[in-house]
Amino acid sequence: MKQVHWPSRALTHARLITSASAGRGSATRAEARAADYVCHQLTEVPIGHVQLQPFTGSRSLWFFVSLAFGLALMGHLAYGLFQPALGAWAAWGVALLFFGFSFYLLWRKFTFRSHPLAEYLPRGPSQNVVFTLPANAEPGQKVVLLAHLDSHRAVIWFANDFLVSLYAVLSPLVIYGTLLAPIFYGLSILTGLQVFAWLGIAIGFLQFIAWFSGVTADLGVYSPGANDNASAVGSVLALAERLQQEPLDNTLVYCVFTGCEETGGDGLLRFLDEYGTELKDALFINFELVGMGDQLIYLQQEGILRRRKIDPQTEELINTVESPEIQGENWGRFAAYTEMGILWEHGYRGACLMVQDKKSRAFPHWHRITDTPDRLSLQAFQVTHAFAWELLQKYDRQTG
Repeated sequence: MKQVHWPSRALTHARLITSASAGRGSATRAEARAADYVCHQLTEVPIGHVQLQPFTGSRSLWFFVSLAFGLALMGHLAYGLFQPALGAWAAWGVALLFFGFSFYLLWRKFTFRSHPLAEYLPRGPSQNVVFTLPANAEPGQKVVLLAHLDSHRAVIWFANDFLVSLYAVLSPLVIYGTLLAPIFYGLSILTGLQVFAWLGIAIGFLQFIAWFSGVTADLGVYSPGANDNASAVGSVLALAERLQQEPLDNTLVYCVFTGCEETGGDGLLRFLDEYGTELKDALFINFELVGMGDQLIYLQQEGILRRRKIDPQTEELINTVESPEIQGENWGRFAAYTEMGILWEHGYRGACLMVQDKKSRAFPHWHRITDTPDRLSLQAFQVTHAFAWELLQKYDRQTG
């Protein structure tokens, strides 16, 4: 059998997926073409089973953002405009309704649960590709290798590392501001101190920026998505192809390529609807931005609204892999979310592997127009593949 250099194979996949379109927006034809490419590659070898899992997913995260913060802005306006006619406390009560509904929507969205307006927002056909590989013997355990197909809008907030850091700080502030603003306005009425009203207005200004970002984001182009997340798709494809030749002894493998991750994880949630019960005890390994940079890490915690952490059992397994490349990083409230965060939120266990730039501790070209295939690095694919392969071997040798 001809020897295959699997990291090079992963790099080739990532470049081909990226070069096929100018970006793979959620629930777009470009995303569907990426799914078709994955299906074609996985059906080349007769071992394993491929399933195309269709669903209807969100086309835009930013449209939702504009709606949610538009409601918050209505709360600020109601408080200011209704006071002459209704009085201070009645105006505050009307404002509270807007603020409360805004926070409810944001909380449901970013804890990855359904909300009452979901069906009325822009949606379209999307799909997951689910590939299952049997074990050599009777499987005692299951592992899920996860990568998403779509790419994000190249929004101004991701244009450089400083803006990304600012975005990370402001995101929870503007969301929780929907609770803080009515508190400040109420304190202003109670105490008569205008400083509290100004604090509420300051939050309103930040929420106006969030609303304006949401309104204008979809006017821009999609990121080409080489690193985020064609690199992960290529890496999981290469692992799937290698596992067809070198299957695990005791572990049933699922390779899952999801749609609509960038708009709220709709693809993963659809996958869990069908497979979640049987995979409650499985190990999930999520691949994100693994095609650029020089330091492989795993996320120890993430969350926009509330912190979710890696479970001790998975972290102990990771630490058994002898690799000078891996380093656990305490990222606190990660600037956005990964599919691993969605899984943690819903009670599953696993780890998210990412590659960062060691000096800046940034994820290269994340959500940027510069996320192009010519910037992909073979070194990043090599450390990712080597670590993931050894991790699979360690897990396979555990008792199911």
